[in-house]
Amino acid sequence: MKILFLSQRFLFPADTGGKIRTGNILRELSKKAELTVISNVESPRDDEYIHQMDALCSRFIPVPWKEMERYTLSFYIKLAFQSLSKYPISVLNDYSKALEAALMKELSATDYDLVICDFLQSTLNFRDVTGIPRLLFQHNVEAQITERHLDKASNVFAKLFWGLQHKRMLRHEGEMCRDFEGTIAVSEEDKGLMERWYNTRRVHTIPTGVDTDFFKPTADTETKKQLVFTGSMDWLPNDDAIAWFLDEIFPGIQQQEPGTTLTIVGRKPTPRIEKLVNGREDITLTGWVDDTRPFIAQSAVYIVPIRIGGGTRMKIYEALSMGKALVSTTIGAEGLPLESGEHILRADSAADFRDCVVTLLRDEALREQMGKAARDYVCEHYRWEKVADRFLEVCETVSSIERQTSHFGP
Repeated sequence: MKILFLSQRFLFPADTGGKIRTGNILRELSKKAELTVISNVESPRDDEYIHQMDALCSRFIPVPWKEMERYTLSFYIKLAFQSLSKYPISVLNDYSKALEAALMKELSATDYDLVICDFLQSTLNFRDVTGIPRLLFQHNVEAQITERHLDKASNVFAKLFWGLQHKRMLRHEGEMCRDFEGTIAVSEEDKGLMERWYNTRRVHTIPTGVDTDFFKPTADTETKKQLVFTGSMDWLPNDDAIAWFLDEIFPGIQQQEPGTTLTIVGRKPTPRIEKLVNGREDITLTGWVDDTRPFIAQSAVYIVPIRIGGGTRMKIYEALSMGKALVSTTIGAEGLPLESGEHILRADSAADFRDCVVTLLRDEALREQMGKAARDYVCEHYRWEKVADRFLEVCETVSSIERQTSHFGP
């Protein structure tokens, strides 16, 4: 099978959940299908990683690109103009004339069985794609994320902004889920939401995966009285999660268990988070790291205080694969078939989250019991080979569908 795959963001370094999921699926899928990948590449930042694409595809087409720095004057001016568009801002950000041209050029020059769009945000690049089945790979239900931002908005300006973004995201996401010949969701919950909200019946599911050989328990590492969170800190749901944890949960934990520390591992912390941890010796903010495993291994409890978001949290499976006890909100563990009390502890209020963390800090036997049960469960059900097999099944199904008449316009 011959597949063209468009990933707006270059897949290395694998520092976000989306990159990790896409990269691992492509690595396994490339063993069973002929893959060509197109993505933006920013030089010189990405140059050292280009050769790693050889393991993901038979051919890679790089498109030169420059990411705008966040929180600058130019960033806010662009944001103001984008707010006037009928499209969501995140969708506008992932559109590129150069990327669209590269996609159209490749489709006109080579015959493919299927073309795949990675993430809803990249769909504007597909406006003129015709004559070939298209598959949309949805890592989240994006309108669910904007809805949760709206629910958590704390002032009238934030409510106005997220209200408009949510309205536009609902419209655009619905159009895309109905227009593409197939959509992939990463959980049954996401599939059901798309079907209810968007009246579409062309949604397929794949499970979440983890590299259980890479993420495994490390018996020679001493466990500290430490909590750990990993994730891209420039992603708003992660920023909100840590801000909430620091303001409303962590003080209570330290009151009951003095000496408890927190390590936050992830690229590009926002100014808000940097301000909250500035000068504190009990909190470590690492920024980007090559390998999250040492930080997870030495921590007693892994935390996922996510209040906003969608899709599934790959970070959870990575921590569980390492045999770690974990506390998550219901939203944080959404879409993951994990039993509370057996594989993880779920808590949604600040008080409940605090109490669950304290319980695990005080009970080493419980931590080990939960960690072993979680590791065994993940190894049995969620290796990347199984995920890629299911992904290929969906590709074959969608590639056989006759191209729909598109109503997608600028």
